[in-house]
Amino acid sequence: MDFEKLLENVSERPTLKNCSALLSKAKGYDEIRSLFDFASKLRDENTGRTLKLDSFIYPVKKCVMEKYCIYCSNYVEKFKLEPLSSEEFCKAVEYIRDCGMKRVTLEGGYNPDNSKIPEFIRMARETGLEVALDIYPISENELEVFKSLGVSEAYASLEIAEEKLFKHFKPEESLEERIKLAKEICRQKMGLSSTLLLGLPGVRDEVCIKGILMLREFDCLRHLTISGFNPVFGTPLEGPNPASPIAVAKFVALARILLPDKDISAAGSASLQSLPLMLIAGANRAYLGAYVCRARTSKGFADELDEVFKPEYEAKIQGGLVFADPSKAVERICRDLGFEID
Repeated sequence: MDFEKLLENVSERPTLKNCSALLSKAKGYDEIRSLFDFASKLRDENTGRTLKLDSFIYPVKKCVMEKYCIYCSNYVEKFKLEPLSSEEFCKAVEYIRDCGMKRVTLEGGYNPDNSKIPEFIRMARETGLEVALDIYPISENELEVFKSLGVSEAYASLEIAEEKLFKHFKPEESLEERIKLAKEICRQKMGLSSTLLLGLPGVRDEVCIKGILMLREFDCLRHLTISGFNPVFGTPLEGPNPASPIAVAKFVALARILLPDKDISAAGSASLQSLPLMLIAGANRAYLGAYVCRARTSKGFADELDEVFKPEYEAKIQGGLVFADPSKAVERICRDLGFEID
């Protein structure tokens, strides 16, 4: 079957087999260009050339696992972060609002204590920001309360769509619980966001394909993020290389073909420099709005503040918090590619 025919086949009758065949054949310049052209045309037809910018605040909860996810920075003692106080959170949402953002995601580690979350939601909503939650676990009753306070999206990230592999990388959580949460989000008629991890050592690409096919079954799915593996020093997975931008972009394109009218974004190893590639591959959303987070090092969130060359965007540290706004750099990219920003 030629590549163009395979593209049509995946679009009309997606299966694990034909999706795998498509990505296997998308290895040369001409094939990858055809894949991206097909996907970006679907994006233009269904969501338009508008990039939705997500901002975030991290962490709103401290991770309290006994066995940490083996790829996560929380695995490393010096990178474990205390959650923002109410005073710090107030400064964070005001900063994000003043940067012109429309939406913010409240992110935190695995912790059953959600007692501070209602207060944080109220504070964020009072600034006029749309609010999404990326925290675990959440009970049915808590989800109902969060919805009543104005939360529009909640994450139930499948991450690794095979239970045995999920347990290997995330020993204290289960894929079954994430699927249960996704169903509850849909039952309560909220927007579902989910993240799939790509490029984890020893995990076949078919696992990520399986995750996209699983998420197709959720009517309330609003947003899918393809997150490229990005190794953290000090974890058991510090040795392997990050997922390449082109590998992430190919999965962004596949996600667009299978989910033509949903929001698709890239994260992890896909950074600001990769944004043009992700847009060309069919993305319409990015975690590149203003953000506030607890500083992991004296130099910032990820110890990346450059001391030689001018940084691509402003980031400052005040009171142990990083305040950063990549949105102006994103605007320049979008202007060059003819995209609007939401």
